[in-house]
Amino acid sequence: MLRRILNIARGTPPIASRGDLVDFLDSRGAFLVQKNIMDYARGRSGPHFTALMKEADFNDALTQSRWSLYPLGVTMVAEMFDSFLRAGRYRVAGFAELAAEAFDRHTPPPSIAAETWTAARAALIAHAVQIPARPAKPVKDIPFAYSQAVFDALPFHDARKANDFALVQANLRSNLLAMHENLAARTSPAHMAALLTGRDTPSAPTGAELLPS
Repeated sequence: MLRRILNIARGTPPIASRGDLVDFLDSRGAFLVQKNIMDYARGRSGPHFTALMKEADFNDALTQSRWSLYPLGVTMVAEMFDSFLRAGRYRVAGFAELAAEAFDRHTPPPSIAAETWTAARAALIAHAVQIPARPAKPVKDIPFAYSQAVFDALPFHDARKANDFALVQANLRSNLLAMHENLAARTSPAHMAALLTGRDTPSAPTGAELLPS
């Protein structure tokens, strides 16, 4: 997962295939939660961050937090996809299949039980199926529904992070907005709709509903 996250910084080639969409969903979903965790850890620990990162117990907690939040990261990026499509007047199914492809690339660490990982996959897919049927959200508002879960999973004692919820939520929002800008630079709503519905060209994608203007 970390290698995919690091590859985000290597330019912005066009999204040309369904596989590219899965790559984006997977890498940005992972990056969204990992960056939030690491930025918070760095800010909270201050000059002790380097020493903290050498502690085995903290690294175990960090791994647990990162993997347990990965499905939420994918969920937020999938909802961002939907917002991007709706801005182009497209409503498209297919997010569940896309999310499953991203999720199934990974094997969780031993600290996450197999049944917990299976349940997380089922919950992710069940939610993704419903995304096109729900009212579209502005990208900046998508993290509102998930910020508490991210905050609760941060690997710090509740007493130490008690007053930091607004900061965590703001970071999620700004990072997701940056990802939306990157997405818009790499594809268009029509092209994404075509990729999600299995067509090679963006004109009148079969299976995509064109919403009224």
